[in-house]
Amino acid sequence: DVCSFRSPSYMSKNCEAVNGTCGWRAPSRDYKIYRWNYCGYTSGDVRCYCGHCWIRKCPTNKCCDLIKGRCSETSPGLGYRPLFQCQQGSRCRCWVNWKSLEEIASERAQIPSTCLAEVAEAESMTK
Repeated sequence: DVCSFRSPSYMSKNCEAVNGTCGWRAPSRDYKIYRWNYCGYTSGDVRCYCGHCWIRKCPTNKCCDLIKGRCSETSPGLGYRPLFQCQQGSRCRCWVNWKSLEEIASERAQIPSTCLAEVAEAESMTK
């Protein structure tokens, strides 16, 4: 079988170009399908498929990353609270584990003021 040997590295270049991940199943619930059967390669006259292309539902957000948050439409688990939108007009929120907020407070000097403004605004809305 032509497709049974190890797939060449270029099989996922189209998916990687859109910051996607190849696989038959979503890596987590934070991913959505970009294109079905998008990952694969051709060997002679045979087209080999090695999965679908999955992309994140929510874009990454520098401020969210800095405060050890996770951009998602839903909570990643117990103890997480949404602080601010990761992207204007989207359902994606920056979810932060409430315990890590104490660590963030002690590291405020290392976080850019624009990010602190987002966090402060979100904190004032929860009070």
